[in-house]
Amino acid sequence: MNSDASSAVADRSTLPALIAVGLIAGLTASIFGVGGGIVMVPLLIGLLSYEAKAATATSLAAIIFTATVGTATHGALGNVDWDRGLLIGVPAMLGVTIGVRVKDRISSRALTFGFAGLMVLIALRLALGTDADPVDVSLPLEVALVITLGIAAGIAAGLFGVGGGIVFVPTLVIVLGMEQLGAEATSLLAIIPVALLGSWQNSKRGNVRWNDATLIGAVSVVTAIGGAFIADVAPETALQVGFAVLLVATAAQLALRARRA
Repeated sequence: MNSDASSAVADRSTLPALIAVGLIAGLTASIFGVGGGIVMVPLLIGLLSYEAKAATATSLAAIIFTATVGTATHGALGNVDWDRGLLIGVPAMLGVTIGVRVKDRISSRALTFGFAGLMVLIALRLALGTDADPVDVSLPLEVALVITLGIAAGIAAGLFGVGGGIVFVPTLVIVLGMEQLGAEATSLLAIIPVALLGSWQNSKRGNVRWNDATLIGAVSVVTAIGGAFIADVAPETALQVGFAVLLVATAAQLALRARRA
């Protein structure tokens, strides 16, 4: 096992940085329905000198705590669509596995630039308002659609190394016509099985720093609860614009990563 990846918190000097990462990640996750990796990964690399693989794996493990508490809080507020969350999240586990395997067999640089561009377009759509209506199909067809979208979202997550929430939320809003708040809350539920599977796979490779992940996750609980209440009272437009900004930031990160590669 990689000793660096599995090491405990090195000394007390790292605690303030880990606590800051957890607080920021928890707030971002619950307000926007994402795992928090979009902020955790660059912070772990910048503040704690993590290697990219360890940062991604450790943030995914911390997301288990963050997404679970965020889901529970949003669920208590009545914001979670439990059926759709499970229908899109469980199949996404298969999608992630496919995406990771495909990534190992192709050069994804051009695909990453294309995906980043698509995210910018989606961000513009959300920022300008979607005026989306629910898909008018029979229940069996809607179930099949949600499962298919879950697999597709998982493939994108595995292929491009982004969190499921970045894909889940716009899918639920634009394709299924959910309101932004409901989509973000439901996305957190869908993230849990993906984070569990991803953490297990990364742990087998020795990439997860479990002590750091546990500390970050525990700290994130505080702001995850607060973030859910903030999202619950925030205007729909503010949530859409905020998520659009997050999408653009994610697209910029992906493009920069692809350029360096």
